[in-house]
Amino acid sequence: TCIEDVFVKTRRCSAMTYELSAEITCLQLKGDEIRVTLLDSAGAHVCTLGQSWQKVSGITEWHPDHPVLYTLRTELIREGEVRDVLDTRFGFREAVFKADGFYLNGKKFKLRGLNHHQSYPYVGYAMPESMQKYDAEILKKELGVNAVRTSHYPQSQHFINACDEQGLLVFTEIPGWQHIGDDSW
Repeated sequence: TCIEDVFVKTRRCSAMTYELSAEITCLQLKGDEIRVTLLDSAGAHVCTLGQSWQKVSGITEWHPDHPVLYTLRTELIREGEVRDVLDTRFGFREAVFKADGFYLNGKKFKLRGLNHHQSYPYVGYAMPESMQKYDAEILKKELGVNAVRTSHYPQSQHFINACDEQGLLVFTEIPGWQHIGDDSW
């Protein structure tokens, strides 16, 4: 038995109140329980979630200038014993494109970004976690961008996580765009 995946969904109600839900994919046996807990950026308990959308107040929104991340802890429990745990880090944020521009958390926001390929000279994609994090740091601190588009293939999860931590918005492109659709498409 194990937790395979957790997909966190949020809906903004106001600046400090969101609704939160999670799609959990598990391999579990009859009688196993799932416990889902929201932790703040310091690891303190915020609330325990039920099965459907739940309102959470008093949160701090994620923003490129202050990238606050929360953790959704999902535990698989059998006979009172925790058998598996999966922590999912995320930020409460609302990103919307309107006719007059991009809005982040209800306020118009100017995107300054670039494209990211993760192929490095002489090593290709074989870069360690430290270099993936360093790439995000260069984008944010040296180049001064607030957004990045990933290119044509799944990027390192270390890079994506570092973008969340550094305060970079990420547009993840679908992998293999040249193979999508038929001739008429």
